[in-house]
Amino acid sequence: MDGVERGRDVLVVAGPGDTQDAILSAVAAQELDAEVLTDLERLPRPWRSAGTVLVADDQAERVVARALPHRGGVFLVGADPAELSVWSAPLAAQVIPLPEGGAWLGSVLADGAARARAPVVAVVGGSGGVGASTLAAAIAQVAGERVAPGGSGGSALVDADPTGGGIDLLLGAERTGGWRWPRLSGAEGQLGDLRGYLPVVDGVSVVSMARGPSVDLAREPLAAIVASLRAWHSLVVVDPGRSLAPATREAVRLAGRQLVVVGAGVRGAAAARQTIAVLGLERAELVVRAGHGALSSGLVAEAVGCPVVVRLPDEPGLLAAAERGEPPARGARRQYRRAVGELVADLVGEEPGNG
Repeated sequence: MDGVERGRDVLVVAGPGDTQDAILSAVAAQELDAEVLTDLERLPRPWRSAGTVLVADDQAERVVARALPHRGGVFLVGADPAELSVWSAPLAAQVIPLPEGGAWLGSVLADGAARARAPVVAVVGGSGGVGASTLAAAIAQVAGERVAPGGSGGSALVDADPTGGGIDLLLGAERTGGWRWPRLSGAEGQLGDLRGYLPVVDGVSVVSMARGPSVDLAREPLAAIVASLRAWHSLVVVDPGRSLAPATREAVRLAGRQLVVVGAGVRGAAAARQTIAVLGLERAELVVRAGHGALSSGLVAEAVGCPVVVRLPDEPGLLAAAERGEPPARGARRQYRRAVGELVADLVGEEPGNG
């Protein structure tokens, strides 16, 4: 069977009213090509071909009654989350409540925006102690030295782990002025350029947790911040942690690339496989840490069931560098930095050695 033909960016199944108005406003803000449909006799073809499908609360029951095939990228939008959740399972759809979910709606649509936006990568530890946060910081640091076409440049590093102690520590930026999550947790909607408000180290704009009272990070401000950063940077790196909190799940959903750092041992591979299953990492790719076991990359890939994108050389100096507050790519040896550089080139779509 030939591949399904490419349809509109967005299919909007919504009757006239406040929900349709909110959806179309968000679509217009992203400059997307949308089709609005209420004649469900015509629904099957655009249902298959549209990039994203938004179903309003007034149409959800009618769409479910059509018994359409399940597909990804379907979202139920409306003012009553409880009512929408009734139809969520039959449509395999996520629920976006309005108005509080407006930022998330914007982020969902930004994923399919026609204009260029920075890729987003999440770096997750397959188990504790494998250096996922350190790798996230190193990727952001190396990417921060690159300049993207069109005027955007540098990178952004987003800390979504409230138990991690603040990723700014890994970059030696704990005393650098700028906004942290407590100041940003009310963000919503379409945001402008945040670079003038955030700590910046080695070309990396840092969105970090702060030391002090725990922040109950919600998915809506996280989505709004990431959407803004994508417009002004060449790469956005997210450190989501390994919890089951809504922000962690939103962080990995936002990421086009999901890197799982895994030790090259039997236990590390088993733990990574479980982490991938629990967090639902459908696009997981492995970064194998040499020095954390003796398995080959091929055996690790086979054991976990995911492809390996890079094997990082053992770098014992990273721990000492972190204690000194020295950014990882600055404190690492050339071999480690070269491996991270090759990974960054892959993430931003460059030929190795460019930039």
